[in-house]
Amino acid sequence: MAKRFPDIDHSRIDALGDGIYAIALTLLGLDLVGAVMKISEEPDLNSALLHEWPIFFSFLMGFFVLYAVWYQYHVYSQFAGKPHALMVWHHGLGFMVAALVPAGAALLGENINTPNMAWAVFYFGILIFIEGPLQLIFLFAMKKRPLTVTSDSPFTGEELNKMASAYSVILTVFGVLALTTALFAPWVALALYGLYLFTKVNPVGSLNSALVWLRPLLKLPAVEKS
Repeated sequence: MAKRFPDIDHSRIDALGDGIYAIALTLLGLDLVGAVMKISEEPDLNSALLHEWPIFFSFLMGFFVLYAVWYQYHVYSQFAGKPHALMVWHHGLGFMVAALVPAGAALLGENINTPNMAWAVFYFGILIFIEGPLQLIFLFAMKKRPLTVTSDSPFTGEELNKMASAYSVILTVFGVLALTTALFAPWVALALYGLYLFTKVNPVGSLNSALVWLRPLLKLPAVEKS
């Protein structure tokens, strides 16, 4: 058999991802440090804190986006097998989006209750919902080289492909609705963003609950009774 380079181990992607998410979360906090320095120069500290509430609000939004995505990422990847090139670049683009979240949160915080609020909410929403269409593109491109999984995975690679495709379609449709709303009713759009993020607070529970109606829809095998 001819010698050839093997695919990298998925743990290398996980290590890079953890580092990127950690740095992005740190950058969110640094934005608060700048706001606190500005607030501390004001004669009335409490009034200044209330005046700068958009910065703290955007920090919370950015934090939940990053932490929820990190949590869900590891739920999906815990049974991932050897990643091929398309999978590596799929993860890489996801990490690029994560690295942009602090900038998106800062843009949101600086423009709440201003004439530019609608566009700031719109661009922040893109960072949240771009996951759906990106994943659909890569899943389509990976038809000839589907996901591989470890031997202890509860699902086959084909089953995970089906579930990921269904999830991505739902996310894309909801994202289009939320982003369109942002241009006309930014506060309503922020509520929709929050509703979506709420479903990611416990991705294990959310995904398992979704399986109840996904199984017959995607023709997945029934759960074996113990």
